[in-house]
Amino acid sequence: MRAVWVSYIELNSMLNGKTVAQAKAAIDGVMVNCKAYGLNAVIFHVRANSDAYYKSKVFSPAASVKNLLNAGFDPLAYAVEAAHSRGLELHAWVNPYRIGTNKSFAKCNDYFESDGRYYYNPASDDAQKLIISGVDEIVRNYKTDGVQFDDYFYPSNLKNLPNDDYNKYKSDGGKMSVGDWRRTNVSKLIATVYKKVHSIRSGCVFGVSPRGVQDQNYDVVYADVALWMKEKGYIDYICPQVYFGFLHKTQAFDKNVDSWIAMPRHSSVRLYIGLALHKIGILSDQYAGTNAGKAEWAQHNDIMKRSLLSVRSKPECGGVMFFSYRYFTPASLTQSSWSRDVAIREVENLLTVMKP
Repeated sequence: MRAVWVSYIELNSMLNGKTVAQAKAAIDGVMVNCKAYGLNAVIFHVRANSDAYYKSKVFSPAASVKNLLNAGFDPLAYAVEAAHSRGLELHAWVNPYRIGTNKSFAKCNDYFESDGRYYYNPASDDAQKLIISGVDEIVRNYKTDGVQFDDYFYPSNLKNLPNDDYNKYKSDGGKMSVGDWRRTNVSKLIATVYKKVHSIRSGCVFGVSPRGVQDQNYDVVYADVALWMKEKGYIDYICPQVYFGFLHKTQAFDKNVDSWIAMPRHSSVRLYIGLALHKIGILSDQYAGTNAGKAEWAQHNDIMKRSLLSVRSKPECGGVMFFSYRYFTPASLTQSSWSRDVAIREVENLLTVMKP
C-alpha cells in the first residue's frame, strides 16, 4: 500500500467555485499525479463535518461542492472512475462524529459542543444509526475500495461534556467506568460499520487511522484500538498516524512503528503506517522533546525516504499512507516557519524509492 490522503481542505481548494469541466480536470490531475508519484491508492475525503462531497440523501452537501452537485456532477463518483481507470484504489474517508462549527449541519439531535465545535454523541443510538446509514449509502452507491475513519472519536476536551447518558447508564445498574463505557460506545459503532461494509459488497474494506500514540487513543479519545486489532470483526486495516521523526525524544519513528508491530493483531487485520509528509521542511517540531528532534525536519531532507524504507523493511507492515496530497508539490505552497528548499529535496528523495 502506497496511499495518500486528499483532505477536504484540498478538495475545497480544487472544487469551490469551479465549473463541472474544471472540477473533472482537477480530479483527473490528482489521479494522474498520484500515479506518477508511484502511489497506488487515494484516501478521498467524502465527509469531514456532517457534510457530503457526493450525492447524499443523508447529509447536506458540503458548501464547496453544492453548486457542482446541483449541476449534476458527483465528485466522488467521478473520483472513483478517475482512480480506477488509472489502476488506483480509492477509499472513502469519513469523519463519523464531527459536525464542525455549524450545528445546523447536525442531522440528529444527539450532539454536544466541545471547544466551539459540535460532535455527534457516540453514546447515542440515533447518532450511530445516522453514521451507519451514511456509510451504507457510500458503499452501496459507489464502487469504493474501502471506507476509512480517522482519529476523531470522542473530542480531546471533555470538560463540558454532558454526562447525562453515563449517569443514566449508571442509574440503570451499569457497572463500567466512564472510560470503559465510552470505549464500548465507540467499539460498538466500529463493529457495526465493519459488518455493514462487508454485508453490502465483498472486496470493500473498512479501516481506521488512529493517533500514533496508543495511550492517547485509549485514554484521550476513547478508541480501543488494541481490541480492534486483536479480534476479528472490527477492522480490516489499521493505519496509525506515526507523525514523528527519528530523533523524537519519546516517539522516535522506528521505535513507535515497532510498538505497533508488537501489538497483538488478528491475521485478517493489516498494518499500514501513516507518514507525516506535512512536516517536511518545518523549522521546529515543537513537541519533539529535544533540540535535535525539534530541528530534525529542517536539517534533514531524507526523513520521508528513510521512513518509507524503514517500513518496507518490516514484513509485518503492509505499506504506508502519506498526509497529505498537496505536500508532494512543496514548491507550490506558501507556508510560514519552514524551508521550502528542504521540503522540495525531501520529495525528490522520496520519489526515488517510492516504486518498489
